[in-house]
Amino acid sequence: MKKIITLFLVFSLVSMSYAQDVYKFAVHLTDKDHTPFNIENPSAFLSQRSIDRRAKYHIDYNEADLPIDPVYIQDVLNATENANLIIQVKWMNTIIISLHDSANIELINKIPIVESTECVFNPNLKSRGIQKFEKNFSIEDAAEVLKSAMDYDSAYYGGGWIQIHQMMGEKLHQQAYTGQGMVIAVLDAGFINADSLQIFDRLWDNGQILGTANFVEPDSTVFANHTHGTMVLSTMGGYWEENLVGTAPDASYWLLRTEDGATENIIEEYNWVAGAAFADSVGADVLNTSLGYIDFDDSSYDHTYDDLDGNTTVITRGANMAFARGMLAVNSAGNSGNSSWRYLGAPADAYGVFSVGAVDADGLIAGFSSHGFPWSNDVKPNVVARGAGAFVASPYSNSVVQGNGTSFSSPIMAGMVTSLWSSNPAVSPAAVKRAIQQSADRFLTPDTLYGYGMPNFQQALSVLAVEEQSHSQDAMLSIYPNPTSSLLNIFLNTIDNSELYIKIYNMQSVLVVERKIAIQGDRALLNVSSLASGIYIVEIQQDDHVYQTKLNKI
Repeated sequence: MKKIITLFLVFSLVSMSYAQDVYKFAVHLTDKDHTPFNIENPSAFLSQRSIDRRAKYHIDYNEADLPIDPVYIQDVLNATENANLIIQVKWMNTIIISLHDSANIELINKIPIVESTECVFNPNLKSRGIQKFEKNFSIEDAAEVLKSAMDYDSAYYGGGWIQIHQMMGEKLHQQAYTGQGMVIAVLDAGFINADSLQIFDRLWDNGQILGTANFVEPDSTVFANHTHGTMVLSTMGGYWEENLVGTAPDASYWLLRTEDGATENIIEEYNWVAGAAFADSVGADVLNTSLGYIDFDDSSYDHTYDDLDGNTTVITRGANMAFARGMLAVNSAGNSGNSSWRYLGAPADAYGVFSVGAVDADGLIAGFSSHGFPWSNDVKPNVVARGAGAFVASPYSNSVVQGNGTSFSSPIMAGMVTSLWSSNPAVSPAAVKRAIQQSADRFLTPDTLYGYGMPNFQQALSVLAVEEQSHSQDAMLSIYPNPTSSLLNIFLNTIDNSELYIKIYNMQSVLVVERKIAIQGDRALLNVSSLASGIYIVEIQQDDHVYQTKLNKI
């Protein structure tokens, strides 16, 4: 058994009470006016690595970063008997509590510091039998395909060769860009045997497993409950020569349990946001989430098409907040392609999320891979990776098996994203995202199945070098979607006033658009449908600062 490291910063402390036979409520608080923490002293609630990341990308702190007022928390718990704190969701100024009697929530609703409450887990509701991960293993085929992988003169990678070579990812590894110095947080359902399987020995021996945290059962280990995270981790951090080498074998990892594999309740979206905030606090660079939410055991929470607009659901808003703090969230597009729903779920719809569809060994889209919304201005999925017949570690034995699902295309991509980023950690997550999309084989003709297509990481490395030069002064300026035919979302990390002054120039340096636009939330919207197809320079002026980026109008 490896030594397990678990770190909880001050705002992540939770009660030791968890049960499936109690009601769970999200209690949304009114403010953080009296919290003892302040943004002038971030070291009180963020690690030095997190602070360094903020400084590197010129990211300011705001109220959402502050821990929840502990006096407010105690006021809620004192309002009724048997109320227990489960987790804190500081980005949303929300706590999750348990109650044995749901009627007692009315006592909590009367407290002036409580803005609203909602039941996020009802123990009396039976599971609707929602298939959450849609895995389908073909163990008998693994040996044959592993043998064929040797034909590529790639015995070192074993089963990992095909899924890495599709993206020319080995070209990064050959230049020693293997994720070193980067941190990936894996938000999943559990990591059974990830502390004992041979494929993870190198991670443990080198101290690359930085720690764990459980947001479903805070007093329990993450090495129980589910095998899903174990297989996901193997595609990135696995290192077992001639059997399976992952896409980021030298990255470091945090293993976070946010998903309850036995149920499907809206509480899991809050768990995820709490996990993402924790990942931010410990300095993670990349988040991998092979999860998605559409339907729930309580059907009143089911997401509609209108909910999946890139910035509405709880988890989607949390994912965008992670992006705004300098992290890149990589997420499975979903496995609904063959269902009546067909489309991706949350948080894959988030404008700040890098969502990944699934293809087979020939690069053809898997039938189960979820579609993007044809009426959306965002290109979703963003890209694709191997997800049909992907090679993963068996969670119960020292062997390699195959599995189907965007659950695996996502971490395969997340590892490659991290390895690319390790070539130059100074560039922003938006620049990394752009470089990968521009290297993809469908960049000029994206669609709702492949997105921008299959990336070529050898090319992405070259694109990233150009990005570094052209975006060094505006690391946190991002525009989505890009390419676009009409509506443009403009995200600027340093937004702190009510409007932006925008100029757009064509490639002959002729000014074609000049206007002021209002800020809506954390972004501004601009309709560019009147522009002719082509490449443009978008210039944003805010106070005394000027930022530039490229726009591909289609």
